[in-house]
Amino acid sequence: MKLHPIYRIIQITIILLATLIGCSDTNDDSNSSSSGLPVVDPLPAKTIVEGFIPAVGSSPTIVSSSLNWQFWNFTLNADNSITLPGPRSIEATNFNTIVLENQYIKVTLLPEYGGRIVSILYKPTGHEQLYQNPVGIPYGVGENNFYYNWLMVYSGIFPTFPEPEHGKTWFLAWSNATVVNTADQISVKMTFRDTINYASHPVQFNNGMTDMTCEATVSIYKGRSYVDLDIKLINNQSSTISYEYWTCTTLTPGSTPGDTKSPQNSEMVVPISDYKAGWSPASWIGSINSIQSFSSINNFSEWSEMGIAYVYPQMNENWWGVINHDNEVGIFRIADNQQYTPGLKFWTWGYSQSYASDPLNNATDEARPYIELWAENSTQFFNDAYLTANETKSWKESYISTVGLSKITDANQNAAIFLATTKDSTTATFTADFFATLPNQSIQVYAYLVGSQNYCLTNIVVTSSAANKTTISIPKPVGIIPSGSYQYQLTLETSNGSRLLQASIGYTH
Repeated sequence: MKLHPIYRIIQITIILLATLIGCSDTNDDSNSSSSGLPVVDPLPAKTIVEGFIPAVGSSPTIVSSSLNWQFWNFTLNADNSITLPGPRSIEATNFNTIVLENQYIKVTLLPEYGGRIVSILYKPTGHEQLYQNPVGIPYGVGENNFYYNWLMVYSGIFPTFPEPEHGKTWFLAWSNATVVNTADQISVKMTFRDTINYASHPVQFNNGMTDMTCEATVSIYKGRSYVDLDIKLINNQSSTISYEYWTCTTLTPGSTPGDTKSPQNSEMVVPISDYKAGWSPASWIGSINSIQSFSSINNFSEWSEMGIAYVYPQMNENWWGVINHDNEVGIFRIADNQQYTPGLKFWTWGYSQSYASDPLNNATDEARPYIELWAENSTQFFNDAYLTANETKSWKESYISTVGLSKITDANQNAAIFLATTKDSTTATFTADFFATLPNQSIQVYAYLVGSQNYCLTNIVVTSSAANKTTISIPKPVGIIPSGSYQYQLTLETSNGSRLLQASIGYTH
């Protein structure tokens, strides 16, 4: 898939000639080094804006809707186990949905089937960001891999708890309520309390009936192109409980609505070096618990079979996601991973297996072409987390779409940035690509070399695009930069001085 030509045409590319662009700002002491670069005080420390920033655009809306889903027939028993009939056929059901929408995103919620975000449509490019299974197939029946001894893949982003491997609630109805409905924000809370004790669960699912509550609150905002998912876990008991919590994401950024899939040229963009191998057929992903290089599995094309891998040792950065390199459309999850969700699990069905599947004609072929990434309170399946007596644990997850970025240096809910430098015998060039979730607004861009002395590369204002990245290229004659080790630093702020994101990479001159 390729972006429509109009999105290529309106890509904002700014070539900054060093002799023409000034660097004066409130931090500039108006002095110059003997080599000619402006010497500056560093930008004052600021807290990155984490909350809502007022933005232009129409107010968000909320409406009730429905969708139709097909699946191969089965009988759901009273205890949530299933029976597969002799003759197999495709059936269909209608789900009630809730649609949250602003001028940039259309977000569909499905409380009655797992409390999930079933769709994120990025309107400026018309792409779907999440997977939706065209035909569900019950699988793993009686194989002791899942709590109810079966599973059926559907779609989207959804909470799983209090057991691993999709937990107890992935196909059950969650209650829901609209908790915020203003001109600036709409929030819908979906809630489930675990009072389930399936008598025939496999023995490894041993957390029991926890009586814990999970609240998943989805929010969108006026003039913003990201989605917030606030998770709250509540221990309703007066003693410590063990549990597992995972946010399961099924990602197909840059997809065609109604035909969602991850193409071969899709990449898991995660700021890590290594992974720990979990289960895989013939241990293709590595012997269990062995440490391997993440570069061997970060591309979808490298998955020769299904498999499980975990981040090693844990997530320390606050972002990860997937980029579809066919059209450079991505989706990224932003959260405090170090404190709340240090675990990250990788899964696909295998690239070739996914595309060889025939869901409409084969009732036993469950493989599907998407990338499944999981965020967790602990570090791998069957490693419990704990809530002390009456404890509440909560955190925010934000899901941002990106357009035009092929790599990421840093990201948060406000923006994603990729920095690069090149140097030849005459010119050092400092490049920045960024995509902001505050579209069509003025963004103040500061670029510096930070070292024993700090030098201003540029200080400009650009207008962010909803349809593609902004590219800034700053060429400087090599002779005007003193030799030394620096950080090439880029800072994005709003017109009122609220800091959106700051990223840096090393540079030696």
